[in-house]
Amino acid sequence: TRREDIGRRLDQIRDPRRGVWVDADGIPDIEWIDIPAGSVTLETDVHETFAVAPFRIARYPVTWHQYLAFVQAKDGFNDPENWTGLGERPEAPGETLWGFMNHPAINVSWYDAMAFCRWLGRRLALGDGEQIRLPTEWEWQWVAQGGGAAREYPWGAEWNPARANANEAGIGRTTAVGMYPLGVPTPWPVLDLATSQNGASTNTNSRIGPGSMARRPGCCAA
Repeated sequence: TRREDIGRRLDQIRDPRRGVWVDADGIPDIEWIDIPAGSVTLETDVHETFAVAPFRIARYPVTWHQYLAFVQAKDGFNDPENWTGLGERPEAPGETLWGFMNHPAINVSWYDAMAFCRWLGRRLALGDGEQIRLPTEWEWQWVAQGGGAAREYPWGAEWNPARANANEAGIGRTTAVGMYPLGVPTPWPVLDLATSQNGASTNTNSRIGPGSMARRPGCCAA
């Protein structure tokens, strides 16, 4: 498809978009989006409502190139400090399907994603009370629904296959991040929230989804 072709051509020229690659020091070039406080009700059996403090979230899902930087860094995957409290460190990264470097990193375990976040937080030398972590389910939901707009989909009330790489798109595989710009949850330019690959949160497993970086003690993400 045209979206795939555009993504592949961008990959061939080391995708110059901010938030997709790594910087000169090999640190993932995350583009952070500020998200205001609010509250969100999850569609569970008991319809729990959660308060959401202000935080920041990555504009794109973590890409393969950014995850590879963690795997190859001397203080990355093989550094025990990144795995403290996560159980036994695996001998090798979780199942990876290396492909185009500007595609989202999928088939990455929750443990690998948590270790990646810890590594990135150390490399960014965050201030006191800040940390990089996966977003909680309710933080992710708050962004995806457009905050208080509480939309059914990031863009509105009706499903639109032209706004997300879901099954209806007929592609059957990932595309480069950010190839569906009309799928953003206005007013925040956070992309790829409605794909067929689920993002990881602090209590789920799969892709390293858009992370968050909050400005309060004990909370910050990537």
